[in-house]
Amino acid sequence: MMLKLSETGLEFEAYAAARRAAGLPVIIDLGCGAKKVPGAFGIDLIALAGVDLVHDLEATPYPLPESCADTIYLNHVLEHFEKPLPLLEEVWRLARPDGQVLIRTPHYSGTYAWIDPTHRHAFSAKSEGVWPWPHRLWGRAVQWVLDRHPTFGERFLCLLVGGIDELRVTLAAVKPRG
Repeated sequence: MMLKLSETGLEFEAYAAARRAAGLPVIIDLGCGAKKVPGAFGIDLIALAGVDLVHDLEATPYPLPESCADTIYLNHVLEHFEKPLPLLEEVWRLARPDGQVLIRTPHYSGTYAWIDPTHRHAFSAKSEGVWPWPHRLWGRAVQWVLDRHPTFGERFLCLLVGGIDELRVTLAAVKPRG
């Protein structure tokens, strides 16, 4: 297990070069914990198995180059931030043009949004200023486990089933190529 990425970023550069040489996407898993997405470069605050870089995600910029990732995962991470927009700004910096950003977070109507005392925010499809994030990350798809009609589902259906557990959002980095 690697405890800290060097200041030169050579470990990430070697990972990225090997992935590109194999024709595979460069994947970053932010806040991966011990459950890193397979094939991803994992970044977390705590040195757990699978974490490739120990780094405080609130300390931006990260020691990684701009436009370096094809796909970035934030699995149950965003709700832990007092200020999630600076994190999304850094995600945009790291993503390649049209790079995918895959976010999973508890939906505000579900119990998972409120039972963890470290959660600072809960989100919905209409979380203002987050989906889509102004002019930088464009919402490709917003999905729930429950429905395909966000407003109807959030206002009516979630009450019938005891809340929606998880919000899944797919964004694309909007930036010039080249």
